[in-house]
Amino acid sequence: MDRSANPRYLAVVTLNKLEESEAFLKEIADSELQKGSLKRVDQGLYTELVYGTVRMRRNLDHVLSQFSSRPLAKIEPALLNILRIGVYQLFYLDKIPPSAAVNEAVKLARAFGHEGTAKFANGVLRQVLRGRDAVVYPSLEEEPVEHIGLKYSFPSWIVEQWIKWWGVEETLGLCRSMNEPPELHIRINTLKAAVEEVWTHLESKGITVRPGRYLPEILKVHPASLVVEDPWLQEGQYYIQDESSALAAHALQVGPGHTVYDLCSAPGGKATHAAQLMENQGQILAFDVSPQRLALVDQNARRLGASIIKTQVGDAAEDLGLPPAERVLVDAPCSGLGTMRHRPDIRWRKSGQEIKELVAIQKHILSRAAQYVAPGGLLLYTTCTLTKWENEEVAQWFLTEHPQFSGHQFPPGFPGQAAEPWMRTLFPHQHSVDGFFMSVFRKN
Repeated sequence: MDRSANPRYLAVVTLNKLEESEAFLKEIADSELQKGSLKRVDQGLYTELVYGTVRMRRNLDHVLSQFSSRPLAKIEPALLNILRIGVYQLFYLDKIPPSAAVNEAVKLARAFGHEGTAKFANGVLRQVLRGRDAVVYPSLEEEPVEHIGLKYSFPSWIVEQWIKWWGVEETLGLCRSMNEPPELHIRINTLKAAVEEVWTHLESKGITVRPGRYLPEILKVHPASLVVEDPWLQEGQYYIQDESSALAAHALQVGPGHTVYDLCSAPGGKATHAAQLMENQGQILAFDVSPQRLALVDQNARRLGASIIKTQVGDAAEDLGLPPAERVLVDAPCSGLGTMRHRPDIRWRKSGQEIKELVAIQKHILSRAAQYVAPGGLLLYTTCTLTKWENEEVAQWFLTEHPQFSGHQFPPGFPGQAAEPWMRTLFPHQHSVDGFFMSVFRKN
């Protein structure tokens, strides 16, 4: 077995490292792809196996627990990851023959273990193959939290909260949508190129292009590999950004000549978009607590030609001593649960307790941000998550604690579910974008 050129072997290595480290899946997977020597077709299989197995981990373990003679907690981690990859192929990859999925898993078990390990893997996976149509789940009617959590592979605490907030049917739709492959959206940088120009260029490279749902400068593109490798990305004609995130600069309602503070800016997608909507006229001051991450804002601003952006290291939770500005953006640190289609590991890394700690930080940053808004100016609060704790409840708290502000309307025709006229929540199953929340406040 040529291990560096074997997508399944590298997938097991990646999953092992994910469990052993604090790094996120994307960081580990990108590193393994760079180190390996996979052909392009095998890179696609590797990515599907890694992201799919992490996404469906709870479901895969539920299946395995019904066929393994050994408790999963007593199975060596590398072997358990091999079994998970095998079951993922049997249940979710129709193009791979079941016999190939089992045989390749047996080879992996031998490579990571010994002949006894290989025999165990073979026995379990062949039982799964014979009995895959008989897998049992708790009743949706009697145990909706466990049914949805096990079948669609989400932690029970997340499912329980979503059902409490939005009901069983909405939660089912949301969970199904979160497990679908993500679309790739790009934002055309109109400081450098016209939408039609980029569209024509990408199609000439064999890329499928479709319009965005809500914004004229957003395009949906496929395949991702060709889009990422195209030189126009590095030259700044376009920027990779989900349409949900791109809506934020429109919600901020910026115009040429405005002064804008972006208090949690890195990597700079929203700041560079604001500069684009401002026609590169005015001033954007971009802050981040991390000098390394702030360097990404500088790089992106230079690449996109957004010369009105100036960066400054600063902690948004501390007093930055800024004079009043017309527009202030708080893209707050959050649990990120709206991005699970792109970052499937995030569902296993967050907890209710961690979210409570984030809420305290979000409120603190918002209170600081309120000091920097000029009379008549707007403050925009955004997150890329789907919890009412971090979204609606924080927004309501802000207005209660800061009576000098009131909720402000969104631009006409703005998408999203509105709990109040000054709030918008975007759901993957309703709006076909990442989960995202926005709230606009105006200083009286």
